[in-house]
Amino acid sequence: MNIMKSVTKNSSHSTSYIGYKEKYISKAVNTKFLGLQIDNHINWKNHTEEMIPKLCRACYDAICSMVHIRNINTVKSIYYVYFHSVIKYGIIFWCNSSDNGNIFTSQKKTIRIQAGAQLRTS
Repeated sequence: MNIMKSVTKNSSHSTSYIGYKEKYISKAVNTKFLGLQIDNHINWKNHTEEMIPKLCRACYDAICSMVHIRNINTVKSIYYVYFHSVIKYGIIFWCNSSDNGNIFTSQKKTIRIQAGAQLRTS
């Protein structure tokens, strides 16, 4: 069990201890809560960095290996199962983060692979 106190970057760090009968709860700088990585500054950088390897695996393992399938509905289903489900979870929290560029770039790349489009096609 950990405790995490949300602070601003400019605030002074206060030392406070929470415990009972000489057993104290340790402080955490970042933690995973309901599958979302969050830190004490409510910064989503750790979460987005954790998502990128999952998305790369989904792109190359599932989508690139199945691109030879001519049925577009099958390819779309693979995309939604392996890639979109990872992006969609918690997007309401981390989508305005300054670290989300790599995730959406990876999504564009995956959709280009699915469509058989050129590298710089928008």
